[in-house]
Amino acid sequence: MILADLHDQDLASRIGGRASLDDLFRRNAERRPDALALVDPPNRAAFTDGAPRRLTYAQADRVVSAIAGRLRRLRLHTDSLVGFQVANSVESVLTLLAILRAGLIAMPLPLLWRRGEIRKALTQAGARALITSGRVGDQDHFDIALQAASDVFSIRYVCGFGLRPPDGVVGFDDLFDAQAIDPLPSINDERDPPPSAHLAVVTFDVSAEGLVPVARSHAEMIAVHLAEAGGASCESQGGRSVHGSRGLRPWER
Repeated sequence: MILADLHDQDLASRIGGRASLDDLFRRNAERRPDALALVDPPNRAAFTDGAPRRLTYAQADRVVSAIAGRLRRLRLHTDSLVGFQVANSVESVLTLLAILRAGLIAMPLPLLWRRGEIRKALTQAGARALITSGRVGDQDHFDIALQAASDVFSIRYVCGFGLRPPDGVVGFDDLFDAQAIDPLPSINDERDPPPSAHLAVVTFDVSAEGLVPVARSHAEMIAVHLAEAGGASCESQGGRSVHGSRGLRPWER
């Protein structure tokens, strides 16, 4: 596994714990399987394919495992970088969690990026796969993804959500079928240091020199959320400190 900077990781782990982002989602799925987890906006059809979706934690957890299983069956090695440019729908959350569950590293790409920007990011990171939506607004993102991938030697697969994926795209829509079987294969992954120490996402800053990749571990992502939640809690309590451990962990509520 690829590790984050050990000094930063140690601090983040003390704040955010030793669990991964996917661990936290699974805990919620186990505790509240029938609770509503993900909901599309009612105007989904205006910006991407398909009717609005509503998924409980149990349903979302099954789809995450199915997507992760399909990714692993593409023979992507642990810690491979997977870029994704998915419409702002339930699929975007499912994609992130599935990449992490498969033992891979997620690399979200801005929806406004086109072939040139995507090519630069994929090339710089050495990404092995790209996941997209068939349509975002009036843009054919299957076509954009295939064109960008054709320019990048490291990309082995293009995957996506949407109606009628063209040749060259591994479709994911069938995995929403409750009868779909694409179980997650076992992953030989000895997590030492703990899962929280491993890289979760790579994003990009823009500098005068161009794109700058920024890697963040699970612990760093969780710590940022806890810090934001703590700040919001302090404000809601009239400025009084409410840093009790249980007050800052929404997945334990």
